[in-house]
Amino acid sequence: MEGLDYVFPVLTGICFSAITGFRAFLPPLIIGIVLRFFPGLQDYIRIDVANFAFLTQDPVLIALAVAALAEFLGDKIPVVDNLLDWLELPAKIVFSAILTYALVPGSSHWFYLLVALVFAESTTLTVHTGKTGLRAVSTVTTGGVANPVMSLVEDIISFVGAIVALLAPILATIGIVYLLYRCLRFLFGRTGGNAGKIADARPSFVWFNVSQFISHWFFRIYNGMKIYNCELVPKNEQFVTVANHASIWDGFIMAAAVRLPLFIMVKKEAFENPMKGWYLRKVLCFPVDRSKVDASAIKHAMKILNDGYNLGIFPEGTRNRNGYISPFKAGAIKLALKKKVLIVPAYIANSHQLTPTGTDLPHPAHMSVHFLDVIDTKAELAAGKDEEQILQMIYDRICAKGTEVMGYDVREPHTEEACENGEAVSATA
Repeated sequence: MEGLDYVFPVLTGICFSAITGFRAFLPPLIIGIVLRFFPGLQDYIRIDVANFAFLTQDPVLIALAVAALAEFLGDKIPVVDNLLDWLELPAKIVFSAILTYALVPGSSHWFYLLVALVFAESTTLTVHTGKTGLRAVSTVTTGGVANPVMSLVEDIISFVGAIVALLAPILATIGIVYLLYRCLRFLFGRTGGNAGKIADARPSFVWFNVSQFISHWFFRIYNGMKIYNCELVPKNEQFVTVANHASIWDGFIMAAAVRLPLFIMVKKEAFENPMKGWYLRKVLCFPVDRSKVDASAIKHAMKILNDGYNLGIFPEGTRNRNGYISPFKAGAIKLALKKKVLIVPAYIANSHQLTPTGTDLPHPAHMSVHFLDVIDTKAELAAGKDEEQILQMIYDRICAKGTEVMGYDVREPHTEEACENGEAVSATA
C-alpha cells in the first residue's frame, strides 16, 4: 500500500483527536451513528469502516450516548465543568489512541501508526489544555456565567467537526490547524492577565504543594539538581529567602529546594498571559512592577509577612543571564528587617545555563542550590548594623559561595578582561 493511502486516515485521525480534546464521547458516538444508520455515506468516507464495526453495536452505542449526554449536561454547570476537564483527560487520551489505531490501515505499518499517534495525542492535549485554560479564565472573570455558552459553542464545533472530518478530512484539517493556532496563541500569548478578576485569583497551598512536588522531581531528574545544607532552612520559624537570579525558573527552583510554602515576588510581565498569570497566583507568586516603587507589591509582601508566611525575593531586581551576580538593590530586605524575621541566603548555581538568551524552556543544565547560614536580623540590628550593611553582608556571602562553587569570581565584572575570564570558566563549569 502506497504512503498516499495513509493520508486521509491520518488526517481524519488528527481531526478526531482535536475534537476529542473538546468532547471525549461524542466523536466515537458520531462515527457509530453514521456507520449504523447512514450506510449510504460510507461511499464518501475514505477510511476502512470495518475497523469501526464495534461502534455500531447496540450496547456500545447506548453506552456512548449515555456518556455523551452526561458530558453534555455536566459541562453546562459551572464548577462541575472544570472538574470534568480534569477527570476526562485520561478518557480523551485513550479514545484518541483507539480511534487513531483503527483509522490507520494495516497494523503492520508501525511507522505510520507511530507518527499518527504522536500527532493525535499532541493534538488532543493541546486542544484540551486550551479549552481548560479558556474555561478557567471564564470562571474567574465571569463567575462561570459564560461557561454554558462556551460549552454550547464547543458542542457545535465538535458535532460539525466530526461530520466534516469523516466526509472531508482535508477541509476539516484546515479548520483544525486554525483551531490549534488559536489555542497555542492563547496559551502562550499576552492578553492581559494582570487585569480583571484574574488578578484576584487566590493563592492555593494545594496548588503550591503539587507544583513544588513536580518541580522538585523535575529538576532533580532532568537537571540533576542537588541541594546542599537544606537543614539550615528553619522549619518552625518565619523567614525570607534571598538568592541570586539568572533564570525565569528560579522561583520554582527555590520552592523545590525549600520544600515549605514560599511566596515569591515575580515581575509583573510574567503575569500578562491570563492562563500563566492565574497559575502563578495559585502557586503563591505575586507581581511587582519594576518600573516604579510598587506600593501595591510592597503592601502585599508586608501582608504575607504579617500573616506569618515565608517570602522569597531576588534582590538583583532582574535576571543576570551571564551567571554573575549584580549588586543587590537598596531596600530589597527592608520588609525583613522591619519584621525582624530570619533571612536565609542561598546561591543557585548554573541556572543561567538553564534558560540561555532567547529561550524559556529549561535546558538539561546541571544545577545546585546552596543554602548559607541563617542571618538573625534582630541580632544584627541590635549589633548596630544598618540595612545597607546587612544587605552588603548577604551579597558578600552569596558571592563567596558562588565563587567557591563555580571556580571564578561571580561578582558582576567591571572590566572586559574579567568578563572574558569569567565566561571562559563558566563554559567549563
